[in-house]
Amino acid sequence: MNSTPTVTASLPSATAAADGGGLGSTTFRRQMDEVVARIPMHAIRSVLDAVEGASSPNGERARHLRDALVDHFNRLRPMKARRLFTSLFEPFLVDDPILYRAPESVPALLQRVDMGGIWAALARYAFPGLAAEVQSRLDELAREAMLDAVLAGPDATVMRELMRKEALDFLYAMAGDRKLTDRFLALANDEAHHDARLRTQYLGRKAPIDGDLLGFVRALLEHNEVLVPLTERMRRDIEEMRKAEAPGVSDPRSAEVDCQSALMVGFVRRVRDLGLPFRDQSQVLAWFAPLYGLNVKRRYDVVLRHVREHGGPGVRESHPLLRALLCHFHAACTTIREAVDGMFGDMDIQNREIGDGGVLSAPAPTRALLGEAVERFDRVLTALSGTGFLASRSTGPALRAELGAVSRDLTGTVMPALAARLQAAMNARHAPVPDHEDIVWLLELVWRWGRTLGNAGYANPELKSLRLYAVETGRLAFLQAMKAEPQEKPAQRMAHLLRIRRLMAAMDESVDGWISPVSQGLHRVVYSYLEADGEIGADEWAVIDAFVASVRSELSRSRNWQSADFVDMLRLHEARRRAAG
Repeated sequence: MNSTPTVTASLPSATAAADGGGLGSTTFRRQMDEVVARIPMHAIRSVLDAVEGASSPNGERARHLRDALVDHFNRLRPMKARRLFTSLFEPFLVDDPILYRAPESVPALLQRVDMGGIWAALARYAFPGLAAEVQSRLDELAREAMLDAVLAGPDATVMRELMRKEALDFLYAMAGDRKLTDRFLALANDEAHHDARLRTQYLGRKAPIDGDLLGFVRALLEHNEVLVPLTERMRRDIEEMRKAEAPGVSDPRSAEVDCQSALMVGFVRRVRDLGLPFRDQSQVLAWFAPLYGLNVKRRYDVVLRHVREHGGPGVRESHPLLRALLCHFHAACTTIREAVDGMFGDMDIQNREIGDGGVLSAPAPTRALLGEAVERFDRVLTALSGTGFLASRSTGPALRAELGAVSRDLTGTVMPALAARLQAAMNARHAPVPDHEDIVWLLELVWRWGRTLGNAGYANPELKSLRLYAVETGRLAFLQAMKAEPQEKPAQRMAHLLRIRRLMAAMDESVDGWISPVSQGLHRVVYSYLEADGEIGADEWAVIDAFVASVRSELSRSRNWQSADFVDMLRLHEARRRAAG
């Protein structure tokens, strides 16, 4: 570390009096720390820029505020040496809880948790002294400046290059030492798995850090200077192409896939022009560009097009792109099963515990995880079907077994609970059930899930039965909901109708066909809304418009004895519609 340049800078003492007295300075700084702690992390930089750019008449107080901002920002980033080292891999890093569950390491995928585990092992076995010295030096520099500015400075650049060379030399040397490799991987995997469990729910096992992943890390370290700018350019081009619109194109989505595919071809050629290590098409580096599009940008459609048109005759199951697709598929299936088991594992579905007053509970992290897993399952299944993997004799049986396992989770675990809660939600006349939002979310998810399985040739008879049951239950509940009782307010009846309507909409079913023009209860509800001066919401207008449409239909085909009332209703509806704009 003797070669590391030293930059010495000093600021006025933080204990200098802000108002002429040490006690006042201490009190003011404590107040500043309390205020700064309430500022969101994403806003600290802009606040600091404003403080440093302001010509404040009280420079001492401004300095205390600046110091408090810097201290708060840096205090939340204690592992400075690790942050500096992992910045070598920043364009390649992802944090993907679904791919944690891949059966093996995904080709060319570098998770943040894996990089954290590799750093921990390198800091112990490769350069413990250097890591400690870098941490100490960064701590010193960060006392006076924001950590981001420190990490971009000349001192940090030299220290990062030293760590890169040490890590690269160690990984090459470790390849010939089996015992050291085993110890290294054991520590790295323990750290990565612990970190991954903190980031996601229901994680059983995680894809291991293995020799293939270490080989990819070694290649990134060795070719970092050329791969980082190339990857940054690819990222910018992909994002700009997504934002750009193609005027005059009948199918913008297809045009975008065509453009992205052409972009991938260009980057594949540029990567292979880097030299011999990038030209062996059996290795990951040769397919770095489309693998980046798959693992980081999740462009399954573009990768499918690339495999079809540019993979060549050598595309087999062992091809890096197809191996990556398979890993994504298995990871999505495993995530669905683990999330479903974790969410419903403690519920006594067979004994109808859920139906007897129990409620579903789907917190936001569970919704996000399961929703993303189903979405990813749909997209990767489409890609695998397009490559012919489902019809293949070698890969088809294993993939169909995974599909069967996912289908059993749908029919054996989710649907019984959903059917019980769905009936309770539809019959809740005076107030929604506590888990109404969870039921709507799960119903939408199950329907999307079922359509995906059906498109893959795994149409579910149980799902069809649930749909028939749900529609019939909803129809009876809606007919009952239209009957307003004397003591009920119109808003209560409308709220119940809207709850049923939303449940049916989650299954792409409409309630308009159940609305009867001769329903006296619904007539009173609609009339009270149109006659009142209050604002009518969009969902309420949908029910009102459907009722008015049924009235028009009734008047067009018969001279009903209530025609005078019907005509009054139509006139009132037209007047309110004109008033609403």
